[in-house]
Amino acid sequence: MKKELLQTRSRRNKKRIFRKKNINHIKLLTTKYNLFSFFISTESIILNKKILSELVFTEGGSIFSLMQWNFRFYLRL
Repeated sequence: MKKELLQTRSRRNKKRIFRKKNINHIKLLTTKYNLFSFFISTESIILNKKILSELVFTEGGSIFSLMQWNFRFYLRL
């Protein structure tokens, strides 16, 4: 019983750590994560946090164009 409880707790902690890590990777490029997530949702871009954090490190050009798109989006508002 106690073993199962500890396993569940460690799985939750592991997911929490990965979620924070992915958000921090995205925050490296953006000033405000909540505005960036608003942009992603309004433009109907279907990417999760894990994929976005991988794009930050592997695809510099695509992230640059995504950020330019983001800046133009806020100029329209």
